[in-house]
Amino acid sequence: MAKAIYAFSGDPITFGHIDIIKRTTRAFDEVIVGIGVNPDKKYMFTLDQRTDMAKQSLHMIPNVRVVSFKGLLVDYAFEHEIPVIIKGVRNIRDFDYEVMLHQLSESQKLDIDTYMLPAKQDLAHISSSAAKALQLEQGLIHDYVPLYVKMCLEAKISGQYIIGITGEIGTGKSYVSKEIEEIGHSMGIPVHHIELDHIGHQITGILQEPIYKEVRNKIAEKFGQGVQLQDGSINRKILGEIVFNDADKLKELNNILYTPLMVRLRRQLYMKKGLILFNAALIAESNMAYLCNNNIVLVTADKKSQKRRLTERSLTQAQINKRLESQFNTVQKKESLLSQINNTSCGQLWIIDNSDNSKEDNLKELFTLIVNSIDKYGELRFLALWKRLEAGGSYESEYNTIVQHYSEYHRSYHTMEHILNGLEELNNINHLLSYPDELECAWWYHDIIYKPGSLINEEESASYTRGRLSATALSKNKIHRICDFILKTKHPAAPTSTDDGYLIDIDLAILGKSYTCFLAYEEKIRNEYYFVQDHEYVKERKKFLSLLLEQSTLYHTDYFRKKYEKQARENITQLITNLGK
Repeated sequence: MAKAIYAFSGDPITFGHIDIIKRTTRAFDEVIVGIGVNPDKKYMFTLDQRTDMAKQSLHMIPNVRVVSFKGLLVDYAFEHEIPVIIKGVRNIRDFDYEVMLHQLSESQKLDIDTYMLPAKQDLAHISSSAAKALQLEQGLIHDYVPLYVKMCLEAKISGQYIIGITGEIGTGKSYVSKEIEEIGHSMGIPVHHIELDHIGHQITGILQEPIYKEVRNKIAEKFGQGVQLQDGSINRKILGEIVFNDADKLKELNNILYTPLMVRLRRQLYMKKGLILFNAALIAESNMAYLCNNNIVLVTADKKSQKRRLTERSLTQAQINKRLESQFNTVQKKESLLSQINNTSCGQLWIIDNSDNSKEDNLKELFTLIVNSIDKYGELRFLALWKRLEAGGSYESEYNTIVQHYSEYHRSYHTMEHILNGLEELNNINHLLSYPDELECAWWYHDIIYKPGSLINEEESASYTRGRLSATALSKNKIHRICDFILKTKHPAAPTSTDDGYLIDIDLAILGKSYTCFLAYEEKIRNEYYFVQDHEYVKERKKFLSLLLEQSTLYHTDYFRKKYEKQARENITQLITNLGK
């Protein structure tokens, strides 16, 4: 089987990288995509995050496997019997650099060759740095990177988490958006509500930049001078009567407004951080779901509620019918949005019933689902926690410090991924805790100091956390409780309270995941102990796992025992057997 490896930092992966990979699959039976680490290079994304983006972007391409590695690429290729390294080059500078790397690889005398593929002309301008630079200034990057990567860049660079709000006329999109704003405010998460209709009203009305005056004149030329008032603005009522009675004319209007709308939308997004609600009735029809990475809330309502709301707008039945006919119905919107999600392998559709008799708790549940789904790196949840604790100071500085610690070179399992997985578990049992905020804070910090093999990681983490939090507005009692929780993650620590038990169980939840996930965890632990000889590591690991099995129960709480105990024992038993072979 002919194999090749295409290795790059993937910080992040772009359509340029993806094209090289696709072309490589034409010549090789298997293509390994290697996401590497240079200890001297500062990455925007962690190794886990870069690997995740590559896997998400490439999973539809057959015969491609994504791996992460540390050390020399040529050594990895030799150990895995990969005879060819693929390199993509965009210009002469790239070529000269790759020739130098090839010569360095040859000096290791491992008989690994390098093949170079020039970038296609229409992709040569695309690079990871270009995508990041554009996002920094709120530029459009969906032609540079897949939507999943776009979503990650928006979170990392801009602190933005964009959700589309759509639905038929009269379903209450604006009401749902405003309620989500209020819920976010109560939880400490900033929410910004942007209505596309309002941006359109500004363009057709008050904006005085030359381009918008020209747009208004174009509308008048296309639909008749009667739609333009003396001050140059557009009479939306007259224009509406024209376009809502003719689908082709509505399409023409949308074409005139599209580019100005995108520019104004970017202006509205600029420097906004937090959850951003992009409210537009025609997201599905206009193929604009990419703006919110196909993360959409589809608002529905029964016909009785819809009719009442539309009647209150002083619309005649004929006007109501025309507006309904000018857009997809709920079923068509759902089908279109699900198709876009499927085609791009990115996004999620939430459907919320906003009928007059719908439950108030529905929106709170929706808010939680949205945040847990799109908060890729935990920043929104950390911000909310920081505000609930009334810690004061800059949450961003503290969050970035935490991320920096969990991104250290020697970590493989004890990373941000471990923290985020624990937050998912914590979300399910929050209502069972006496001190949920202090326990969540402890979870964020519990492995902030981690040295493989050290017997005092928990003590050092608690001490470090005490120093960090003492500089905030937190009370001494809260800080003491948080640090005490951290010390309880020193296994095997017997819990002295119900909260302790839940915390310890969250830390051990990985043991009860699927066997595939459990093995991935074991591999990461082994990577962290790279300095231990294989025979010694196997001996100590079997001893540790056997001690776990000897315990009457692995978990301290009924919730986690029911959820993970059986699978955890099966996983550990199977691994001990495999280690003995």
